[in-house]
Amino acid sequence: MIDIEKNPLLQEAVRAACEIADNNTIKFDKPIILSNQSNVLIHLYPTSVVARVATTTGTVRKGDVWLKREVAVSTYLAENGAPIIPPSTQIPSGTYEHNGLILSFWEFVEVVKEPVDPFIAGRTLRHCHEVLSNFQGELSILDPFEESQRILPELIKQGAFSNDDASMLISIYQRLNTKQIKAPMQPLHGDANFSNVLNTTCGVLWGDWEDTFIGPVAWDLACIIARARVFSTEIEQADAALKGYGTDIDEGLLDLFVEARTFQTVLWNYIIGQHYPQSLERLDARLQWFRERESSYS
Repeated sequence: MIDIEKNPLLQEAVRAACEIADNNTIKFDKPIILSNQSNVLIHLYPTSVVARVATTTGTVRKGDVWLKREVAVSTYLAENGAPIIPPSTQIPSGTYEHNGLILSFWEFVEVVKEPVDPFIAGRTLRHCHEVLSNFQGELSILDPFEESQRILPELIKQGAFSNDDASMLISIYQRLNTKQIKAPMQPLHGDANFSNVLNTTCGVLWGDWEDTFIGPVAWDLACIIARARVFSTEIEQADAALKGYGTDIDEGLLDLFVEARTFQTVLWNYIIGQHYPQSLERLDARLQWFRERESSYS
């Protein structure tokens, strides 16, 4: 049970979801908070509508361009039979603003107890990629690199990292930014980790497309395996997902994107960790991985 009594932002997120639902004549009995991390997910029970409120993420990404992009990509994927959690059809498609919070609305899916089969996760991701390859909407190219370039100096100014770690992260970013990426590019999920794929009564479905951008498919595969590579856990799960995806990927490119993905995650671990301390524990582990990796270069 998520307690909202001492969380004003969470209270405002629930209020926003309820008022927008009321304004759109969605009849529901009560709001049920499904998740409260970088975004708040609120099921307007017993309808099939889930409100997604940009809370922590919204403190970094201003406006609603990135969320409009997510709705457009998800709508396209759903219309073309991709295995995803689709936008709600009970409320006009798009994004909504309420007292500075940006919301979107999605179909409720019932999650089953059995975990996602990693092989199927990889296979369904490839299905999504195949459908997305024909998406003609406007997307940014290699967006995580640009966003990280903007976020890192801000966090260093805030004293997020020790001087040594700050210097290390600057060096890592400079190295990543000079790499020549010679690989076909197409629209991607952008954050294709196991927390964003669900085993539901409708099958294995991918959700959370807010980070979608144009890049090599190796980025999404790096998102799947980066945790296993960094923490040396769930390695069989990661390998099974790659097998399920079923294509040969250049190991050098994959390693580059594992590093780039982990760099991106370090920054977001700190941001999310201001509200959820457990995220700071993962931050420390990833920084240690980088320290050991950097020492091997010297």
